[in-house]
Amino acid sequence: MPSSLKDIDFQHMGRTCLGHAARRTANLLTRHYNRHMAALGLELTQAQLLAAIADGSASSAAEIARFLGIDRSTLARNLKPLEVAGLVTRQDGKGRKVLPVLTQLGEAKVIEIHRTWLKAQEEVSTLLGPDGADAVRTQMSTLRKAVHILDSQEKPAADTASHSAPDETTFSGHQS
Repeated sequence: MPSSLKDIDFQHMGRTCLGHAARRTANLLTRHYNRHMAALGLELTQAQLLAAIADGSASSAAEIARFLGIDRSTLARNLKPLEVAGLVTRQDGKGRKVLPVLTQLGEAKVIEIHRTWLKAQEEVSTLLGPDGADAVRTQMSTLRKAVHILDSQEKPAADTASHSAPDETTFSGHQS
C-alpha cells in the first residue's frame, strides 16, 4: 500500500481505470450524437427519453427511468423541458402511476429523431465495422452485468449497516 502520493502511479491509474475509460468514451460518443441531435433542438438524453416513451412498453415512469439507467428525480427533471416544448404530456395510469406520453408534436419529433439517430449510428458503426460494433455492445453489456453483481453484493452490507430510508436509486435498480 502506498504511503505517500509519490508512491502512486497516477498515469497507470488513468490508463487502466475502467470507470475512467467508460466515462471518456461515453462523453465522446455523447458529443457525436449531440452534434446530430442539435439540428432537432435536442440532446441525446432527451432523444433517448422521447424514444423510450414512444416505445410504449413501460407501464410507469419508474420503468422508463430503469431502462435509461437514471433515477426518477433525473427523469422528472428531463421531462420538464419536453413538456414545456409540447412534446410530452402526462397520463394517469393504474393506481397512483403517472405515465409520460407523446403528444402529436412529440410523435413527429421522434420520427425525426430516428432518422437523425440512424445517420449518427451509421457513422460510428461504419468505422467500427459490424464485428467491432457487436463486440463493443457485448463488452459493454458484460461490464454492466459485472457492476450489477458488485452492486448487489454491496447492497446487503449497506442495508445491515444502516437503517435509514433507501434512496431513489435503490428503487430504480439500473438494468442492463
